[in-house]
Amino acid sequence: MKASAVSTITKSLPIGFPTLVNYSLLATLGYINLFNLKTIPYL
Repeated sequence: MKASAVSTITKSLPIGFPTLVNYSLLATLGYINLFNLKTIPYL
């Protein structure tokens, strides 16, 4: 159900928008990972 809803929403949206969302999510995840690596001391 959720997968079909997401696929229909992404099909209705412009083509560049889902890729932009994916890139922004990857960028935020990478930034959080770098921040965690910098803040957490190595064991």
